[in-house]
Amino acid sequence: MKQIILIIITTFLSIAGFSQSEGAIYAKQNSAIHKKTAEVLQVNIYPNPCKNSKVNVEFKSHQISEIQLINIAGKTVLRKTYNSLGMKKELRLDNIQNGIYLFKITSTDNKVVVKKFIVSK
Repeated sequence: MKQIILIIITTFLSIAGFSQSEGAIYAKQNSAIHKKTAEVLQVNIYPNPCKNSKVNVEFKSHQISEIQLINIAGKTVLRKTYNSLGMKKELRLDNIQNGIYLFKITSTDNKVVVKKFIVSK
């Protein structure tokens, strides 16, 4: 009975185009992709907390296409869209009240990073 089940499973896997070694390679490649993705999506926002009206946003390895500043209630209080390429942008926060915010940074290839940000003037 065990031999029949083993033959059926082996036949199914060969028909489906899988093998044990291919599955192992895919798992290794898949975990490598996840590690690389975690490295690629690093963003620096400084100074944080912001005590003046200037803040720098720097995407480590992608071009920035849009930056949104979202308040604690979920309302977008600032949105900047960029046509010029660049991995570092400086924002003026003159009219932004003290508080806790989220920066939502979108790259030109639609990668999104959200970071907590504090304004304390």
